[in-house]
Amino acid sequence: MKIRKLFMLLGLLLLPALFNSCQHPLGYSVLLWDLPEHNLQDGQLVKVYFKSNISHTYIAGIPKSRERFEIPLWQISKPTSKKKALKAFEAYNEYLHKYGKIKVDGLPVRKEPVNTSKQVYRLHKDEIVKILYKGDGQDVMVGKNKKLPGDWLCVLTEGGSRGWCFSYNLSIFETDATGAIVSGEVEETQATNEDTLLNQILEAKWYPDYYARLLKDNMIDLETIKLNYGFDTGISSGKIQVNIPGKYHSASYAGAEKIRDNTYSLIGTLFQIMVRNKDTIVVNYAARDGSQEAYTFITLDSDINLDEIIENEKERRNNLMNELYKVVSFNSQNYGQLVFNSGKTFTWSGYSLLVPSVIPSSAKGRGTVSMKYLPGANLKSKYDGVLTFKFEGIQDEINFLYKLSNDGLNLESLDSNSIKDNIAVSRDTNPIVMFFNK
Repeated sequence: MKIRKLFMLLGLLLLPALFNSCQHPLGYSVLLWDLPEHNLQDGQLVKVYFKSNISHTYIAGIPKSRERFEIPLWQISKPTSKKKALKAFEAYNEYLHKYGKIKVDGLPVRKEPVNTSKQVYRLHKDEIVKILYKGDGQDVMVGKNKKLPGDWLCVLTEGGSRGWCFSYNLSIFETDATGAIVSGEVEETQATNEDTLLNQILEAKWYPDYYARLLKDNMIDLETIKLNYGFDTGISSGKIQVNIPGKYHSASYAGAEKIRDNTYSLIGTLFQIMVRNKDTIVVNYAARDGSQEAYTFITLDSDINLDEIIENEKERRNNLMNELYKVVSFNSQNYGQLVFNSGKTFTWSGYSLLVPSVIPSSAKGRGTVSMKYLPGANLKSKYDGVLTFKFEGIQDEINFLYKLSNDGLNLESLDSNSIKDNIAVSRDTNPIVMFFNK
């Protein structure tokens, strides 16, 4: 009885070993990335025994060896027959044991070897990728006619992302089985300070240079100060953009290269950045028709909250308009009756003395009113602001400087020539001055 139990126990112990020895392997794969802890290099053939969907690994080993080890799924080719695995890997032979170190921060890995193709991954400066093979792709241009030297390479990241990078931005080197560099040693960046400056430029938030003057003078013009106006280098968003009033240019980001002192080209685009200092840059744009455009951008102090400034200005204007809405009507013996409605509309009757010198005869006595413009520094003390009337029946806007007091409303005609960059810089030479009682 004891002997029988002993045989049963031995059988249970041997069962897993018998099962594993009889289990059919998944096939053969080729290592795509060095495995220095097992003294293995990319290109090494391995036998794959088991796939774990839980840990996302394969259990594999060297053919004719009893050693088994785990390999991440991305680190080897798809298991197949030995012949097919070796045949498929022939395309990788040119870059066997070759890796690339990324020269610029934010370099995209693209789905296809085209500079405008979808990004599948974004690389950091000094990150390492495995080079798999070279492919035919679209030329990468610098400016209008200059072709950037290099090749499109299919790369594998140390996380399993696969796609295409242009070799101009890679320092290529070769490793041995221990992971040590044996040729093509990666050179350290020679201009550390310049690279640091470039990174600061690429990562900064850039605004039109006129923001500095308007913010200093507390001239918060809502038409020209907006959160989306400025220059986006593309390092985070992947899209380079110049967005200022009346102008918009964009391109896909593929890195930056120094072309001369303090001047960088955004690779494959029509943009160049000239650095004046860490807080001021000039962005040059070479249009396809041959014309050249240049825009100056600045950074803002960290304590400036532009969003809050814009919201405060909107609130200030709304409060001023609300003071006008509170009055039932403004009345003038010479210039009629003016009523402001809370929906930013108005009605105006009896203004015939203003026709046609100020208000065209085709204008109807109603429309919309807003505070589109600001009084200049020389007018602020005398006027509350500028009221812009859009009469039904005409296309042109009619502007008035205004002042609200306890007695009533003062309006003064304002010609469009007196408005520069959305700011009323002066009074008219011969203005019409009106007063309306409450």
